[in-house]
Amino acid sequence: MKKFYSLFAAVVLAVMVSAQGSENLDSRPTTAGTSYTTVNFTGEDATSWAFATTRIVDTSANYNISGTSALLNSNGTATITFANGLGTLNFQYRKAFTGGAARTVQVSVDGVIVNTSPAFGSGSGAQADVYDYSLLINKSGSVVVEVKVLGAQTTLDNFSWTAYDSTLAVGDVNATKANLVKNTVVANTILFAAKADVQILSMNGQVVKTASVDENTAMDVSSLAKGIYIVAGTVNGKAVSQKIIKK
Repeated sequence: MKKFYSLFAAVVLAVMVSAQGSENLDSRPTTAGTSYTTVNFTGEDATSWAFATTRIVDTSANYNISGTSALLNSNGTATITFANGLGTLNFQYRKAFTGGAARTVQVSVDGVIVNTSPAFGSGSGAQADVYDYSLLINKSGSVVVEVKVLGAQTTLDNFSWTAYDSTLAVGDVNATKANLVKNTVVANTILFAAKADVQILSMNGQVVKTASVDENTAMDVSSLAKGIYIVAGTVNGKAVSQKIIKK
């Protein structure tokens, strides 16, 4: 059974981008024995891959996803460096082995945790569910993404990604010139450039804060976790959504 976990907020669901690169691990040699190790290689589109606490397994392991997959122990990581920027990152994951601990997959971008998947895999016994993960990052230049497995063993596979899209700048998700937020990299407060009723959305589309703001006023967001959020509102009759990074 395949399940889908999307990190697109509703305001960016309409964005369509074309494929840029992929890595299904099928050309990578499997790991001898049952020990976890490090696996490093260079992939297409000038990507560098570094797996830690990992085994590369094939169908004989019973916990692969398709062909050859990466089986990570708890706290294992897959670190991918995209030298030419990154649009959207996609991959699949599933429970490995039969332990009853709940698992999550945590994703960081350039050292900042941007999201953690819903818990999965709890309860004893094998589970065949495969989950699809999609994260809009859209950063130019060199981008380092770390995928970390928490809780217990998890399999990763079928990575793909799209190119950076210059029309989707960090401060202008919906490509309108109307300005809502002054500071798109935020410590404790968001500074507003216009009067609006606003919503702050997490990258899974959940509304985490709402307010009515005036021009040149500030909103306290110190209670929000570090990561990427969408600020949505209406300015001069136009729907505006801007992506911010909470440090």
